[in-house]
Amino acid sequence: MKKFIYIAVGIILITSLMPGINYSAPAILLEVSIESPEASREMILEAEGVISKRLEAYGIAGFETLPHPEKPQITIRFKEAVPAGEIIPLLSSVGRLEFCEVYTQAEVFKILDEAAARKTWEAWLPLGMETADNGAIIGSINRVQLQEFARFAQSPEAFSALPGNLRFAYGLTQDVEGQQDLYALRYGLDGGPVLAGSAVAESQVRYDERTETASIGITFGKEGSARWAQATRENMLRPIAIVFDGQVVFAPRVMAEIQSGQAEITGGFSSEQARLIAALIQGGELPAPFRVKEVKQ
Repeated sequence: MKKFIYIAVGIILITSLMPGINYSAPAILLEVSIESPEASREMILEAEGVISKRLEAYGIAGFETLPHPEKPQITIRFKEAVPAGEIIPLLSSVGRLEFCEVYTQAEVFKILDEAAARKTWEAWLPLGMETADNGAIIGSINRVQLQEFARFAQSPEAFSALPGNLRFAYGLTQDVEGQQDLYALRYGLDGGPVLAGSAVAESQVRYDERTETASIGITFGKEGSARWAQATRENMLRPIAIVFDGQVVFAPRVMAEIQSGQAEITGGFSSEQARLIAALIQGGELPAPFRVKEVKQ
C-alpha cells in the first residue's frame, strides 16, 4: 500500500515540475469568428492587429486572436465574461473616422440655382425657404425615403447639377419622426477628407456629470496637429463635419484656429457609446469590411 502511495506522490511531483504544461488554463467563455471575402492575406494580418488594439483600448485583456488568412477569417477567443452584443461592433465595424469640409445650405442652394436645377431638387430640399443659412445641415430625409433619395441623387439629371467632390451623408441619429439630417460633404481634389483617423494619436472618453453625457477627446499626432490647425484656420466661422463610418456625428462651426492638436467629438453619447467609439478610433480602421460568421458561447 505504501508503495502505491509513494508512486502516486512521485507522479504528482514530476508533473508539477514539467515545463509547458498548464493545468489551470482559463476556459474559453466566448468565441467569435469574423470573415471578409474581400480581404487579402496581408489585410487579415493587419485586421488582427487593429482588433487587438481596439479590445485593449476598450479594457479587455483576456482574449486571443487566431488569424486564418487562407479562409479568410479571424477567430477571437475571450477568456473573461464579455457580452457578445457589446463587443461585436469592436470586431466588425470599419471604424472610418474623417474630418470633412462641407458645402453649407446656402452654398448648395446657390449651386442648384446656377445649374437651373431648383425644380429638380425641390422635392427633397427646402428650396422654398426665403433665406438659406450657413449651417452644415442642408435638409432632412425621412428614414423610409433613404433608398429613394439615394437613387435620385445618383441619377444623371440630379448628379449633373452637383460638384464632383460633393458627397451626401446622413446624421448619426434620427428624431422622433424618423427624420435624419442631410449633409453635403466637400472632399479634396484627391478625393480625401481634411484629416483621416490615421492622424489621431490618442482618443479618450470624457464624462460630464452635470449633463450626464459623454464626449470623446481626440489628440492628433505631430503632422495631424499641423493639418488640424490649417483646417481650422481656413474654415473660420464655417462648419467642419466629424464623420464616423459614413455618418455625421457632429458638425461644429469653427470659431478659432486650434493649435493645441486636440478636438472633441460630442453628440449626446452615453458613456457606453463614447467608450465604444473611443476604442474604435484608438484601434484604427479595418482594412476591409468584416461580418460575423459564428458566435459560440
